[in-house]
Amino acid sequence: MEILPNGLVEGVLPALKKPTLLIVGAFPPSTSKIYGGIVTSCRTLLQSSLKDRFELVLVDSTQVSNPYPGLLKRTWLAALRFLRYSGEVVRRRPDAVMLFTSAGASLMEKGLMAKFASLRGVPTLLFPRGGDLINQARRSGLHRRSMRRLVRWVDVFLCQGPAWHAFAVHEMGFEDSRAPVVPNWTASTRLVEIGRRRMFAAGDQPVRLLFLGWLEREKGVFELLEACARLGPTHRFSLTIAGEGHAENEARELVASSGLKHQVRFVGWTEGLELERLLDASDVLVLPSWAEGLPNAMIEAMAAKLAVVVSAVGNVPDLVTDGHEVLLVAPKDASELFRALSRIVRKQSLREEVANRGHAFAVKSFSVESAVGLLDSAIHAAIDLHRRKSA
Repeated sequence: MEILPNGLVEGVLPALKKPTLLIVGAFPPSTSKIYGGIVTSCRTLLQSSLKDRFELVLVDSTQVSNPYPGLLKRTWLAALRFLRYSGEVVRRRPDAVMLFTSAGASLMEKGLMAKFASLRGVPTLLFPRGGDLINQARRSGLHRRSMRRLVRWVDVFLCQGPAWHAFAVHEMGFEDSRAPVVPNWTASTRLVEIGRRRMFAAGDQPVRLLFLGWLEREKGVFELLEACARLGPTHRFSLTIAGEGHAENEARELVASSGLKHQVRFVGWTEGLELERLLDASDVLVLPSWAEGLPNAMIEAMAAKLAVVVSAVGNVPDLVTDGHEVLLVAPKDASELFRALSRIVRKQSLREEVANRGHAFAVKSFSVESAVGLLDSAIHAAIDLHRRKSA
């Protein structure tokens, strides 16, 4: 695939004109050190057949750093993005716009983009990612009313799962038909192949646990370390922590003070082939977040046939069953996490059963081409709906 200088993705001959889709998402350069779930999702999408179905115009809205820059710089960057986006809408006149968003200022920015597109006669699809947006709406009536105003210009609200669909219909006021479910699509062919060829480690080997994500308090990293300290000398395990963030120094100090320095290692961010090798060399993914939408890391690990221990938050409990495809735990509960890890570390048969069932489920439900088919239908439905309104 080649991104042409004008922002289009190289496709078929102009005579076979395809609809033009403008996507505002995470499209950093390949050399960028910016990471996250939306980055992974957008990169995977560009490697799919979406480029064969639509002429793609890409506008990058990736955060420039973690932690976020100051408010003044963020406002300036948002203004530059909006100018670039509005120029593309006017110049390209796309058939539809798809906006990836997270919570907070990102939603405000995407709401303004949706309004601009609507005023130009272009239908918009909004694709929220991450569970904090739902939590914010439910914590505060003011937040909920503000969100409803921001999304009122949106034609289609794309949902990662049933929890998002219920939120869109019952709290954001969308009709059922305007809130289609498009599950996560990060079960890539390469990860599925890792899962298919996996040979489970012998029962006398230490179980290799993996944490994959931002090193932030709300990702449950301290509950995980507390649970591992309790596993201690009575369980044979190692833990690899792959990620960076504000909590890294404190997490390292806790590892040292808890006697875990020989069992826990920090490897920083991983992606691409390095991430594939890490998944291939692990047995269990542990993701004890306080809030999620539908985490990419869970899907990637299931595709690679790791057993998964994950918090019952967001869309997770709507899509997977405790003790079947995953082990579910309550967020912020180190004791429950300890019990789940103890089971999965001690019982090889349980690890293999959960890993095998999770792998089969990921292959069936979270492949990129399955998601592209659903996106294609949703985009064309939005285009048709807008044309009928304008007729």
